[in-house]
Amino acid sequence: MTSLVERYVVSKPPARRTIQLPGVDFSRSEKTLLLFLQPDCDICIKSLPFYRKVLDKFQDLGDVTLVLITPNEPEAAREFFNSHGLSFKTVLQGKRGLLGVQLSPTLILADSTGTVYGQWIGELSPQQETDVWTMLMLKS
Repeated sequence: MTSLVERYVVSKPPARRTIQLPGVDFSRSEKTLLLFLQPDCDICIKSLPFYRKVLDKFQDLGDVTLVLITPNEPEAAREFFNSHGLSFKTVLQGKRGLLGVQLSPTLILADSTGTVYGQWIGELSPQQETDVWTMLMLKS
């Protein structure tokens, strides 16, 4: 039997909600992408090339903040993802249920006020990857 994490999870557009997260200053940039990932997640590992592409493009632009949130110890997770070519500047530890997130991977996109306007759960289809990319590229 396939578990929920092992299959595609289609997410509905999120209800507009404003979030707060210790360690994240949403006002620092136009957009903040929260990436809920963990080293022992098969889909997270499979999706590393897409996350690397996102980091390479947006990490140093200033108008997008990228934050890795993991249930693991932050330094252990940082080391793991660094060894796979993903150097996140901000790594936070967060337990399951933080901001309502139950599965990895989950991506949450919020604006400079912390208002969520994009959320993707599970393995992204090529169209969903394009959607994430497009939303990151659009100017507010």
